[in-house]
Amino acid sequence: MSVSVEKSDSIVGCFRDALPSILIKSRHTDIWGVDLKHAEWPTVKIILEKFLKSHSAIPALQVSRARVSLERTLEWRCFSKPSAVLPEAKAILPELDLCHITFNDGQYVLWVSLDEMTMKGYLPIHESLATSRGLVNLGLAVMEKLSTLLMQDLHGRPACCVIEFKRHSFPNTRKKPQSFQGMLRKALEDLVRLIRNHYPNILAKAYIINPCGEYLAYMDISEALLRDTVLLKNPVDLGQYLGSQLPPRYGGTGESLKLHDCLAKNVKGNKPDISTAASTDIEKPEVEKETTTPAINCPKVVETEEPKLRLIYSETIGPPSIILDPDDLETAQPLCPDKMGARVVFADSDTVVKFGHGVGLGEAEAMHMASTRTTIAVPRLLSAYILDGVGHIVMTYEAGEPLAQYWDRVSTTEHNRILESLRDYVNQMREIPGDFIGTLDGSPCRDGIFEAGYGDYTRYSYGPYPSEEGFNEGIIQALRDRLPPALLEREHDAESLFFNAEYTLYQTVRGLQNHKIVFTHADMHPGNIIVRPDGTLVLLDWGLAGFWPEYWEFYRAMFNAAWRASWDRMVERFIPPFYVEYSVMKRVFATVWY
Repeated sequence: MSVSVEKSDSIVGCFRDALPSILIKSRHTDIWGVDLKHAEWPTVKIILEKFLKSHSAIPALQVSRARVSLERTLEWRCFSKPSAVLPEAKAILPELDLCHITFNDGQYVLWVSLDEMTMKGYLPIHESLATSRGLVNLGLAVMEKLSTLLMQDLHGRPACCVIEFKRHSFPNTRKKPQSFQGMLRKALEDLVRLIRNHYPNILAKAYIINPCGEYLAYMDISEALLRDTVLLKNPVDLGQYLGSQLPPRYGGTGESLKLHDCLAKNVKGNKPDISTAASTDIEKPEVEKETTTPAINCPKVVETEEPKLRLIYSETIGPPSIILDPDDLETAQPLCPDKMGARVVFADSDTVVKFGHGVGLGEAEAMHMASTRTTIAVPRLLSAYILDGVGHIVMTYEAGEPLAQYWDRVSTTEHNRILESLRDYVNQMREIPGDFIGTLDGSPCRDGIFEAGYGDYTRYSYGPYPSEEGFNEGIIQALRDRLPPALLEREHDAESLFFNAEYTLYQTVRGLQNHKIVFTHADMHPGNIIVRPDGTLVLLDWGLAGFWPEYWEFYRAMFNAAWRASWDRMVERFIPPFYVEYSVMKRVFATVWY
């Protein structure tokens, strides 16, 4: 053991002897809050050992490679000045509640929440979030603070890092919101590279919650750190590794990170007094906005027995004739293995069931209406119910060929017949008027524009609405709900370019008037249309159907993910066109999501 210690001290000594020439060549002496030229040896030794450790793979080259690495880092610090952005980071990051540094059981912990929706929400008021360079600077500021704290601890024990990915599922449209995701991915890629090169052994272990391969695949994380990385699917599992004094969200009984955040405090010389351990996140207070409307005459769902029975069904459809065992469904053969969201599985050879927490009785009631009041071909509804909060729709399996595949192999005459059949379907639906806007069972409106609320979007509710005017105000509310409360406090600033643009959009939405309210499928694209062997077209997936303004069918068909370039011209041949309204809603959607 003594030989090993002596050898280690010898290596550090060689590195120390080279330090004066390194400082002269790099023309910079400050690193991580330490002046290498005047600092005491124990602190300097910690820094040198961190650079040596990162180049220990080839012992014969360890000192020379560490020397070059330190020179490059000092030169980089001379020009980039990472500590200069620390004041801005300390002003921004606590407000976003996305990053914290705490002291837990003798070790510093860096907490990072990569919450796409929160970051997007604050773009209008924090320019640093709008560019890859700005995001990198914020990250470097955090690393500066963390490394400075470590240098104040003469043991120099590396920190561990907790990274939680909070991605949002973007609606399936022809234009994907890749711009912000791409910028964030680029920023993370650049930041990880800089950390690896200029902050060696500051981080020793990582815990990644809800890991996202789309981001992680591009990060140049050192192999040493990867070997000490733990992937977790659930935040509460973190308590198994970092102790019981974490916040409840992470499986502990401790307090919020905000109460002990070293990033937001000027901590000098002493470790934070945190006997309860570092932890994130008291949930941010969400501003839950629910648009209320007068009672309207629409279908209701009722419980079979008050107050505690688990089964709910639709009065319109009646009690379920089939109730399936949930355990059997978990192992059933999937109809669409790659489908996101609700699952569709075979109950038997000619019966399928769609089930999930997002499956509502309104979808079943739409299928019931289409089959009883029109000649539209739909799967035959066999049973519909909600059991313990999980919706189930049991229906016949429709064998047929997807429209896109069928279209490519048939004649122009057949193309015309298909479009004529679709036009007949749409006309039949439009002959069924509605006296409210929303889902048939009276539940809130369902569409991508209503799924971008700041924070947990499931806490927001929109409709149903008794009129188009109320519906327009609901859209405006959805636009406002995407913004953080701190930003909304500035909405009456008459000189704000951002809020003037918002106001113009609100007024444009209010200009959508005098449209009929009609029964609408709201998701007509080739993926939801199959062709039976006899040529009959079958409309699938009525999950977004309901009573909507008459322009909604056109808007939704045009804005869905493009099947082929000619689809845009096909749509107006079977759905009455509303190009102005489509343009307005397209702008609303882009504002909410991009």
